Amino acid sequence: MVPIIELAGGPVNGLNKVFTSSAAYVPGSVRVFRNGLLNRKADTDGWVELGNKKVRLNETPKIGDVIKLYYLRA
Repeated sequence: MVPIIELAGGPVNGLNKVFTSSAAYVPGSVRVFRNGLLNRKADTDGWVELGNKKVRLNETPKIGDVIKLYYLRA
């Protein structure tokens, strides 16, 4: 398993909540960073792993936010 940190795929347009990783991830390994700050999965600004390289954020990022994903590549 290789750790990856990368920009999340998907538009940051004030509407989109679903973002993708470039590779399949190990379930439970995803961490989401918004503007360099680690979000907590259980908090209102957390996320849900959807599988198939997708995550859904609980809060919609604002235009200009930078969303990065850290995960273990499967």
